Amino acid sequence: MEQQSKFISNKDYMVNSLSADIEDFVKGGRIKSGYRNLDLITNLYPGFYVLGAVSSLGKTTFIHQMADQIACAGQPVLFFSLEQTRLELTTKSLSRIMAQVDARTARTSLQIRKGRVDERVMAAERIYNEYANNVYVVENTFSATMESIENDVEIFIKEKRQKPVVVIDYLQVIQPPEGSNKTAKDLVDMHVSRLKKLQAKHKLVMMVVSSFNRQNYLTQVDFESFKESGGIEYTADVVWGLQLEVLHDALFNSAAKINEKRQKIKEAKAANPRRVELVCLKNRFGVSSYTCNFEYFPQFDLFRPVMPQNVSELSMENADPDGFVRLPESFNTPFDA
Repeated sequence: MEQQSKFISNKDYMVNSLSADIEDFVKGGRIKSGYRNLDLITNLYPGFYVLGAVSSLGKTTFIHQMADQIACAGQPVLFFSLEQTRLELTTKSLSRIMAQVDARTARTSLQIRKGRVDERVMAAERIYNEYANNVYVVENTFSATMESIENDVEIFIKEKRQKPVVVIDYLQVIQPPEGSNKTAKDLVDMHVSRLKKLQAKHKLVMMVVSSFNRQNYLTQVDFESFKESGGIEYTADVVWGLQLEVLHDALFNSAAKINEKRQKIKEAKAANPRRVELVCLKNRFGVSSYTCNFEYFPQFDLFRPVMPQNVSELSMENADPDGFVRLPESFNTPFDA
């Protein structure tokens, strides 16, 4: 069999492939995160998304809630849980639903796991059952490799004949190949590269959670925050970071007063709700720099969007028929060249 040349002119590409690639991108561009404030700024396009945050800030909860919201809109989600069990994730979903119905009577996920199941929990199950068929959890607790992730994605697409939104929680616990002697940084960079290739091959919306460097716990989100991987900055299509709003306090502008900073962070993490900010550091699909604010209720694994003051301008009425958001001219934000 004659091998096809890898040298294809752009004329041949436009004749044979351009229309199909545009159609795939348009289909992917209709996906919403389910967070109203984020959806007013951007849709989710086929691409490689990375979400980073410090330990215990709620990055798993944030991306898991987004996965549930995407599934609720009818899109299949393949969720690789490399740290938490299916039981933990499912009870988090039920607790979140209960809190959205009535926070005064909601159960925590831990209470549900301990057997405190009543009519309120069963009512949450009935709501979740309406879209839980779109949620596929691959439970690979501290054992997933790149090979297993690649194989599972390929098998899912072949069996279901659908392209799922793929979520990987989280990057640093993907296991190395047997006998590997790579450094932690080289290993993470290799995994980032392979995940991007997998995403591009199938034109997927792929979201990967990453941890932060410990030395960046008292500073605002930046590319330097991403743990042991310079490759994220260059490989990812979209880079998000979660941080506490308190980091905007003038106290954090100084290199001194470490103990005072730690106390401020401790108080901010103990607050209920916790004030959290999503920061976009990179976006190849439009607005290159933006922030979204949230109230985080850790006891119910719930992020509640805080709507911007100019929400009357930033409305879904600005979306075109294909679901691509158009920002009003008065919303002045920089765009990537």
